[in-house]
Amino acid sequence: MTLLICPDQASPSNPSADVFSTAGFRAAIADEYHLQAVRILMETAGNGVDVPAFLRRSLLGEKTLVIGAGFDKTGVIQGMAGEDYTQVIGQLVDTLGMSNIQALEIRTTQHIPCITDESDKVELNVDIGATVEAVWNGLSTNTRKNIRRPLKRGFTSVISKSPELLDEFYQLYRMSLHDIGSLPHPRHFFTRLLEECADYIEIFVGYMEGIPVVSSISFTSQDEIYGAWSGIHTDYKKHNVFLAMLWQMVEYCGKTGRKTYNLGRSSAGSSQHQFKLKLANRSHKIYYYRIKTAPSHKARSRLQDAASWLIRHTPEIVMDGLSRSLLHRFY
Repeated sequence: MTLLICPDQASPSNPSADVFSTAGFRAAIADEYHLQAVRILMETAGNGVDVPAFLRRSLLGEKTLVIGAGFDKTGVIQGMAGEDYTQVIGQLVDTLGMSNIQALEIRTTQHIPCITDESDKVELNVDIGATVEAVWNGLSTNTRKNIRRPLKRGFTSVISKSPELLDEFYQLYRMSLHDIGSLPHPRHFFTRLLEECADYIEIFVGYMEGIPVVSSISFTSQDEIYGAWSGIHTDYKKHNVFLAMLWQMVEYCGKTGRKTYNLGRSSAGSSQHQFKLKLANRSHKIYYYRIKTAPSHKARSRLQDAASWLIRHTPEIVMDGLSRSLLHRFY
């Protein structure tokens, strides 16, 4: 197997089907998380595989290859699933073991047997199916009532990609992150995404009494709208405006011919996860793997070598004592 890691390159002749594969988005993610966007070009058994990835360097100089940084979709291996995916990752780990890259991190929807998953994340989706009306009828009576409640109080919304909407989004986003004690991305990160990935972005802002109260940034593709970031006004949480926004995005999917509204990732069992279950009709696990790629240590240690020499040069009674003291070390 041959492997080449090279800098990420834009490919104007091969337009991306979604934002996660574009050079502009990958560059923005790389800068935000202090990574380097790269491509892993692999050839095995005469077949070529192109894997989008990121490279991270620690302060001590150690290198980690990251597949799926920021969003698991940034590391999608086209046409790879199931056993094929597992085989490619196994071959990649073996090959990296002979390089100067010490670890591999993977965020993926693909399950890899015999490797410990270190994530509790699940992704929730609303599949539109035949009609939006059918999705509506599948909701509980209480959920439909809570969606109607802010609409009766004058809730209105706008979906666009104007800088003005980005300003309103960011104010609500920062407010929400402050409320839950989390750190926000800087304003210029979203400005960059809007400038470089405008074809794949929609901004939703909902209003009550003329005040921006709820907002989100979504990534769009031919079949899906992916809810990436959101924000809500602290004083308007009780009015179910967030639920109204999610439902109006489902309606927007139907109007624009998309098949799925992706509600994004949540920790399984969290309050956010339970809330999204009010709308979601499909979910799947997001796996996170960390694999050491350094060559394995020698099976025979220095301690074992020393014990072997001592056994050979002392009476058998000493061997019996060493067995009681050291045998458990060499399983």
